Amino acid sequence: MDKEIIKNDKNIALTIALKYNQLKREYLENLEVEHLVNYIFQHLWRHKSPKTISQAVVEIMEVEAGCIVAYLSQRAVIDSQNKKISDYNDLFLQMFLSQ
Repeated sequence: MDKEIIKNDKNIALTIALKYNQLKREYLENLEVEHLVNYIFQHLWRHKSPKTISQAVVEIMEVEAGCIVAYLSQRAVIDSQNKKISDYNDLFLQMFLSQ
């Protein structure tokens, strides 16, 4: 099934919202819905999209917190390759002020 059709389906949107709320409540307090959506469409379904809406719903509900953390860690490493140390000044300042 085409990813654009899946992306625009109301059942998929509802499923993502339910899974997002579950993950946020039970495991990942700082999770943003974009993180889950990116994981689903850029990692989980990168090479193989589900054939039906019901298969997509099942796959979304089977997503585990550890998979999201691993994906986000990998993305952070990849994204950091194009940054300079000065891009993290605000982070260093926050760490310094919190001590």
